[in-house]
Amino acid sequence: MVKAPSIPRLPYLVSTVAAELRDSVRDQLSLGDKLPTEAALAERFGVSRTVIREAVATLRTEGLLETRQGSGIFVARTRQELVFRFARTAAWEQHLRSIYELRFGLEVAAAGLAAIYRIDQDLQELQEALATMAAPDTRRAADLRFHTALAAASRNEHYERLLPLLAGELSVLIREAHRGSGAYRIPPGDFLVAEHRAIHDAIFRQDPDAARAAMEAHLHNSARRFDIEIRGMGRPPHSPMPTEDTR
Repeated sequence: MVKAPSIPRLPYLVSTVAAELRDSVRDQLSLGDKLPTEAALAERFGVSRTVIREAVATLRTEGLLETRQGSGIFVARTRQELVFRFARTAAWEQHLRSIYELRFGLEVAAAGLAAIYRIDQDLQELQEALATMAAPDTRRAADLRFHTALAAASRNEHYERLLPLLAGELSVLIREAHRGSGAYRIPPGDFLVAEHRAIHDAIFRQDPDAARAAMEAHLHNSARRFDIEIRGMGRPPHSPMPTEDTR
């Protein structure tokens, strides 16, 4: 892999780095090749290790890369192989509802598995994501990092690839809502952190029932911020949902 050109520090820095890294992987590496360490990639691209970690997570969801515990990051597929993508064949709101229904079907179960199989490294990743989730400028990236770490903690390679992709698609829909495609009520930072902390604490205690319940509550609340009720997916919480005053 050659040294990448200087990359501007824009809000889409993770996406930019992911695109550069994707090209490098496809053009210069082969199936099974090992990538440089996070620290080496961070130096090469001129960004933080957090940005590299999130860019790698993006390519993991595409199936290009895989992380092997204690060994590093490896090329997992060639460019000729198919990759799952969220093609929009329905109206915006129906697509949004479908994403939430899929998240319920996968992420609640993954939370339960994470509570059983998590290790100390998983807890550290979840805690680091929580630590930066309250700040508006790092909230979206921290939220994605949390759900990516939870997927990894499930010790199920398919959850690990699919769940960050789902969370990333929802992040895109939130941005579109802000641009006028639909309504989205921004939750206060401390409320959002509290939802995720409940999930973290259940995983920390290795309580799968509590982890699934906390994830259900979070997903119901998240859907309601779009004024959508998801039926047939667990019990919706009855607690009030404050939102930030953005007037």
